[in-house]
Amino acid sequence: MPAHPGPSATTTPESTLYRLMNGYLITQLLHVVAKLGVADVLADGPLPSEAIARAVGADPLVLHRMLRGLAAEGVFAENGDGRFGLTEIGACLRDGAPNSLRGAVVVRGDLHYKAASGLLDAARGGGIPFDRVYGEGLFAHLEHIPELAAAFHQSMTDRSRLEAAAVVGSYGFGAFRRLVDVGGGTGVLLEAILLATPGPRGVLLDRPRPVEQARKRLADAGLAARADCVVGDFFDAVPSGGDAYLLSRIVHDWDDAAAQRILARCRAAMGDGATLLLVEAVLPEFAVDSPAAIAMDLGMLTLLPGRERTVEEYRSLLATAGFRLARVIPTGSPSGIAVVEARPSTSSGRYNGAGRSCAVCAGNPRRLRRARASIASWRLPVSSTTASTRRRRTPARSR
Repeated sequence: MPAHPGPSATTTPESTLYRLMNGYLITQLLHVVAKLGVADVLADGPLPSEAIARAVGADPLVLHRMLRGLAAEGVFAENGDGRFGLTEIGACLRDGAPNSLRGAVVVRGDLHYKAASGLLDAARGGGIPFDRVYGEGLFAHLEHIPELAAAFHQSMTDRSRLEAAAVVGSYGFGAFRRLVDVGGGTGVLLEAILLATPGPRGVLLDRPRPVEQARKRLADAGLAARADCVVGDFFDAVPSGGDAYLLSRIVHDWDDAAAQRILARCRAAMGDGATLLLVEAVLPEFAVDSPAAIAMDLGMLTLLPGRERTVEEYRSLLATAGFRLARVIPTGSPSGIAVVEARPSTSSGRYNGAGRSCAVCAGNPRRLRRARASIASWRLPVSSTTASTRRRRTPARSR
């Protein structure tokens, strides 16, 4: 017997609002079937709910009702003979599938879900909802829960893999000779770039654990001779000598003071002709124009001190670190990411300041020399916010 065609559309304001308010149920239903591995059990075809329950160790009656709830949302197909099968949406819950989002579902049903209960307190009193609920920052929390940390990093890897194809398809990297991937995680994006572009060499900078994973990934892809993986801290220094510096999903993790510091470190390592590339979700003028970017910004609001930014906010932030925004290239990714391209706006490759302009000194060589000397020796102050976020750096990025 054929499967039911799927959910029908809601048409009234009341039904739409009911659907929105019941989102908490959908998040948890997805979390349950992802944790149990239901999609993997259904990989070979539809099965009765009793057989699925036996395979995953669940109560048959409870699981049956949950499967029907997700069938109503198009995640599973409900057949007339009592069997449930995978739809294209449900297939994304399979572990290890090319388009898998299983890790993201697990993390949202656990970490994100509980953290979101702190939104009201944050709205009234400020702060980060995650920190309010858990009593510590996200990355500190993950350090002592290995299983949850693994799911979190898998979700980052899954997202990076899906976004990498969009980035490579939208931006040409062939003009660069040495690409420095700052905070490059396990090398998902760098691998995609080098495989698609035969010319450049890559340098990946990150913490010890992701660097070890990146070395293996790049070696397995046959790219070991074209890529160096370096352990380091982008708050302190980044490798010099690149003609392109790539930061994918890095800047949005931090408030403006910390982001400025990271960008200033990049500027200090760059020559005047180098290019800075930020892969980030760019906020639209109107929320309905890019719901995915808005959703990402709300995720940042819930979990971390960072945020997504508008084009003008990026222009201002870049200027404080010695860059001028050149252009923003949309990628067409469902996640709303774009490539923000910037170039040095100062003539000193050792720039380490916060965008202090020397325009007023242009007619006075002595004043200009003093200003440049001041900028070269200046170090960004670490605010209390920056100091606290530095202690919560990502233990292992998966970008």
